Amino acid sequence: MAQSTAKVFQMIDAALKSDPAATEDAEGVYQFNLTGDDGGTYQMIIESEGARAVDGEEKEPDCTLEISAEDYKDMVAGKLNPTEAFMGGQLTIDGDMGMAMKLQTVLNSFNF
Repeated sequence: MAQSTAKVFQMIDAALKSDPAATEDAEGVYQFNLTGDDGGTYQMIIESEGARAVDGEEKEPDCTLEISAEDYKDMVAGKLNPTEAFMGGQLTIDGDMGMAMKLQTVLNSFNF
């Protein structure tokens, strides 16, 4: 059975805290607006004092990504390339595109 979106973000939160090097040079607030079944709004907050993933909007986002919850889970699992998702219209990005590019490196560091 597939993980729930909330569970995926809990796993991301644990991964961010256990491997601070993965988020080096990727500071900022990434907001994920996930659509469809099991969707919701989540943020990945990467600051000099640490990184975390939260449910809801805690801070003003620097970069907002909109994607279906299913496609997001595939992206985190490495089954969907973020660049291909963006080019194919499955992923829309608003805000700092440079940050969005760094996000791929962060996501690739997770082994889910």
